[in-house]
Amino acid sequence: MNLTHATTLLSPVRKAPSRARSEGTRLLLFTAALLSAGTTSAQTSEDRGYVGFTFTRGTEIGSQGDKLEGHLQLEVRPLLPSFTLGQTRLVPLLGFGGQWIEMQRRGRLLTAPEGKLGGKFQNFQLGLTLVRPVAPRWLLMAGASGSASTDFTKDFNLGTDASWSAFVMANYFIGGDPRMTLTLGLASQYPFAIVPIFPLVGFAYRKEPYILEVGFPRASMLMKVGNGFEWGFTGAFDLQVFRIQPPGNSPLEGAFFARETSLRFGPTMNVRMGTDNLWLSSSVGVDFMNDYALLDEDRKRISSTFSPSTKPAPYLRMMLSWRPTHPTASNSRPAGNPAP
Repeated sequence: MNLTHATTLLSPVRKAPSRARSEGTRLLLFTAALLSAGTTSAQTSEDRGYVGFTFTRGTEIGSQGDKLEGHLQLEVRPLLPSFTLGQTRLVPLLGFGGQWIEMQRRGRLLTAPEGKLGGKFQNFQLGLTLVRPVAPRWLLMAGASGSASTDFTKDFNLGTDASWSAFVMANYFIGGDPRMTLTLGLASQYPFAIVPIFPLVGFAYRKEPYILEVGFPRASMLMKVGNGFEWGFTGAFDLQVFRIQPPGNSPLEGAFFARETSLRFGPTMNVRMGTDNLWLSSSVGVDFMNDYALLDEDRKRISSTFSPSTKPAPYLRMMLSWRPTHPTASNSRPAGNPAP
């Protein structure tokens, strides 16, 4: 995102440090981008473009002997430029995800013969976010996105393979400091899995040497050591639905869906790669929810042998991300203003 006009976006009535305004705009713009995409893959709101890999160890499903093999997940978020329209900034969003899942069937899942089920699931996302200041301490955001999720074993179907989401939220600078923000809003998704509309609540605190971002569906608690190392804990909730095809001898006809629900939490380390803006992030933790379910065409859970939740499983996540360089106080402070 090109944020050279951050001062124009946030023009408070009373004077405030320009560096703080710029940092606050960077954080809030990327937070909006994450929400409009419906993903929470970035380590913190500082990461504006990234490539990440997550490996989750296999686990047993229910009591019938079915077993989910260890699976790999790929996430790609390229960096796109943003655009200014008056005092409104338009932030486009593009994302791709892929999963390789296999299940060793030993029970009577969907009366399929013994063997492996699963395949490659893909997810494409495209969205747009609008950001506009409405008061010295308030920033309003609204966005919408479309997502296509399927195993692509048959032709793409817009009605069953696509989902849509939208959100509106406001950010308040606590005490006029963009490094402390409170977020309130609403988000919706169609078709929905549980409820069509849900609230958004978040709090961010970014004062040296601490990074605290608490909310739904992501949380980060990190401490900086020097200029190139961060350590702490991160957690995220994620829910994805893919259209899949039933086995050839299954009594089910037509398309049905596979739903993956995860709740991950674990220690995290972020290391700067040399003197560049590239960061290498690694996290090892536990997926406490780790739930997989088969859904019918109305997205209701089916198959009693698949209904029990899987057991918690450990995961390993590696991510290469790009972060912008914050302007220094000397080149971002207007003449005559005191140093922040």
